[in-house]
Amino acid sequence: MILAIDIGNTSIHLGAFQGGRLRRQMSLPTRLANIPGRLRRTMARLGIAEEAIICSVVPRVTPVVAQTLRQAGCGRVRMVGRHVKVPLTNKYTYPEQVGQDRLVGAYAAWKEFRRDCIVCDFGTAITIDIVKAPPKSRGGSHSALYLGGVIAPGLEISLEALANRTALLPKVELKEPPELLGRDTADSIRSGLLYGCVALCDGLTAQLKRQYAPKAVVVATGGASPLIAKHARTIDHLRPNLVLEGLFQLIHH
Repeated sequence: MILAIDIGNTSIHLGAFQGGRLRRQMSLPTRLANIPGRLRRTMARLGIAEEAIICSVVPRVTPVVAQTLRQAGCGRVRMVGRHVKVPLTNKYTYPEQVGQDRLVGAYAAWKEFRRDCIVCDFGTAITIDIVKAPPKSRGGSHSALYLGGVIAPGLEISLEALANRTALLPKVELKEPPELLGRDTADSIRSGLLYGCVALCDGLTAQLKRQYAPKAVVVATGGASPLIAKHARTIDHLRPNLVLEGLFQLIHH
């Protein structure tokens, strides 16, 4: 079994791959006080992994997860960015600023579609990134190009901000409202956030395609992606587990 782990700001996502396919997946909160204990119980259910690969945007949690995996009997633990490099040409002005999860998602999209891609990741933050096909050259093949992207607050962050920064607006559960027009406060918030996010996705994606990648395929991923993809016109493919798939491909490409 190969274990792929995506450590995000809100959740730690784990995917167990066997026979080249994602067989099981689990999540646990990143802010959980007892990450080692919870992770050991999760590993007990999944079984012993021959190898694990970790992608993290929470540096303080990374060594805790890696040590717990080793203690649980995992044969080899590798970290993206330290032991494994994402094989894209990073065109960011400051390449070290790009989250490894963004690079892994871009790489996974490129590996699947082999053409220009725009990757919309709806997680704690919303990121919309462009990966372009490598330039043709007589010198042989080159890696695909990660051009960059845009970052906006995610749905959960927006929900928390409304509840914490306003006197009368409550914290509501994120779910699809019954219609566009909110008829009570909770549904008004849900409608504004959901359809506002859909409009953001469609608007930014259309502009990015027009200016940088007219023929790009648009791929949605992340926890809120099924909800957004249901309404967004610009999304071509839904891949909620794109980063986990990309992690697996990095060590078995």
